[in-house]
This record gives sequence, structure tokens and C-alpha cells, in this order.
Amino acid sequence: MKKTFLTVCIAGCAFFASAQSFDIGLKGGIASTWLLNTNVNNAGSDENLSSTISGDFGLHLQYNFNDHIGVELEFISEAFKQDYNGSFVNPTGYSRGTIYDNGVTIIYTNGESYTATTTLNELKIPLLFHYQATSGFCLEVGPELASISNATYTATYSNVGYVPGAYIAPNPSYTTKSDWASSNMALVLGLGWNFHLSGNFYLNADLRFEYGLTDLVGTDGHGQDLNASYNGGSLYASSQPAHGAYYYPSYTATHSLEGSLNIGIFYRILTGGGGSAKTATDTKK
Repeated sequence: MKKTFLTVCIAGCAFFASAQSFDIGLKGGIASTWLLNTNVNNAGSDENLSSTISGDFGLHLQYNFNDHIGVELEFISEAFKQDYNGSFVNPTGYSRGTIYDNGVTIIYTNGESYTATTTLNELKIPLLFHYQATSGFCLEVGPELASISNATYTATYSNVGYVPGAYIAPNPSYTTKSDWASSNMALVLGLGWNFHLSGNFYLNADLRFEYGLTDLVGTDGHGQDLNASYNGGSLYASSQPAHGAYYYPSYTATHSLEGSLNIGIFYRILTGGGGSAKTATDTKK
């Protein structure tokens, strides 16, 4: 899929020479971000997904072939997050269990609760077809390649307990980069509006939806490697009899889902072609 994305980028550059205007600017926004994995979703009260808000900011570039058709290329930095919460209900006869997460040992007791966050540091590069109506309404659609530079897991437990002779940190935090894919290919759909401010300055507001097409692998709500947990990992939870230990029944892929609201300001540079690329709304001003 990376080769396909690169081919599309090269083809897009070949068309850029015929553009009648070029937009450059900055944009940022807030996003509702989700990591979807069937095993985590079916884990019960041990692992609940929490609504999570992330932020993004980056560079917006756009080539306009005429008043309505263009191509967008952006470089967006985002801390993609997923929050979790849960409570442990140990099976009859067992009052405590143990979680071993990437070398961090956690002791939990019956009724204990926790919150956790996974953070993926991403550089997203969407290449989008852009259509603009004379009213200013915009439609964006196309692929996006995201490079994942780092991943961390943090958690807070209500009753950490102890291991004899060892101190257990109540707020474990550690890198999980090796558990995640290095990149993510997503499909993007955006709906927005361009507003002419003054001169060659414009404001854009859009609502975007992104779904990851590739498997991110990754970690679960306990920070455990999902690639290993289904056939030899050590997830300790409350629904099975051996001190709360169970493995996921089979491997399932992890996909990203995101909905974002973005605001950007850009400057339009006329490059020829005999047009100004202004909308009908602009000409009335």
C-alpha cells in the first residue's frame, strides 16, 4: 500500500504544473480517536474504551486546477490517544491476581479499578482530492499515510498492592513502540467550507473522518502486546479460573478510527491559467 501511495503522490506532482493557484497555510484541530480491536471490546469490565480527545496541527498545501478542482497535501503532527478504564472482579476463590506488562509487575485486588492511556505519536500525510462548490462548500477524499514515531502506555491503579521485597510503582509508564506497526494507511473523507477573509487570505473549516485500513497490532488496555497475548502472552484478567489468567482466544487486528474538527488559515498564490480561483461568494464582495 505504501508503493501505491507513493505512485499517487508522483502522479499528483505531474499535474501540479497546470495549477492556476496554490494555497499554503496552517491548520489544527481536535479529534475523537479510537483504537478498535475485537478482543479488547469483548474483554468485559476489565477493559473498557473511554471517549478520548486528541489534538493535531500541521502544514496545508493545495493546488487548484480551476475554480472547483484541486489536490491537497498536508503534513499533520498528532498525538493519537486511546483511554481505557476497568475494574477487576476476581473469580471465586481468588482475591488477587498479577499483571505482567512489558516488564512492569502490577498486583491488583478484587474490586480494584484503573485508568490507562495509550499514545501514538504520528506524522500524518493525507493526499486528498478536493472539490469546491461555488458556495464555498468543500468535499475531500483520499488516502493518508501515517508514520508512527513513538508509542507509550501509562496507567493509574486504585490499589496497587505489593510484591514481597519489591516496590511496585502505582503509576506505570513505559514505551510500547516495538508492539506497534511503524505506519498506518487510512481512508479519509472530509466535509468543509472555505471562507474568503480579505485579499488572498482564506479560512477553512472541515469535519474529517478517518478509518485505518492496515493492522496496527499494538497493545490492549493493560499495555500488553496483542501480537503475543492470544497464544503465549500473559494477560491476567478476571474472567478465567487460574488466578484470573486468560489468553485471548485468537488474534484480531487493531484499526484506528478518528473524527476531527479542523480550522485552517491559508494564503492563495495565483500561478497563471487566467483565473483567480475565487468562488461566486468571493466575487460578490
